Amino acid sequence: MADNNRDSTSDQGEQIVQQYWSKILRAASGYEARPAMRDELAQDMALAVWRSVSGFNGQCSLNTYIYRVIHNVAVDHIRRHSRTNEQELVDEIEDDNISPESDLIHSRRQQKLIIAINRLPLSLRQVILLKLEDLNNTEIGEVMGLSDSNVAVRLNRAKHKLSELLEGAEE
Repeated sequence: MADNNRDSTSDQGEQIVQQYWSKILRAASGYEARPAMRDELAQDMALAVWRSVSGFNGQCSLNTYIYRVIHNVAVDHIRRHSRTNEQELVDEIEDDNISPESDLIHSRRQQKLIIAINRLPLSLRQVILLKLEDLNNTEIGEVMGLSDSNVAVRLNRAKHKLSELLEGAEE
């Protein structure tokens, strides 16, 4: 009986990972600029989501729960790899050859946005990435453990900083 329950949870985890895979990839792109590390981060996020499904107890929406898991994996990743010079990461993205799939998916404008987002401080990057995933301020607050007003302040700061970065990129 326990094996059937475990198989059911495993199947459910696989379905959720498939359902959220595109969101996991976008989140990984927002937190990691280097292509190989971005792929590794996405895999780590997917594995964490798969493992955590059995711990979901319905205290929040599944969407919020999944983003909380993704967010925690990303923060751990950044802490582990924070020794890398940020400018080296930006240079690597700008010099990176874009694959045919990426070229179809992302225009040059989106690449500039990703570069600008990666230049944001982590606290601002997190809220803007969650907002871009269409979470509302309350959901973002639940994921990050912040009040609605703190989320609003961080979003405002992130938008202003992004505007500055994008204006600088056009010059």
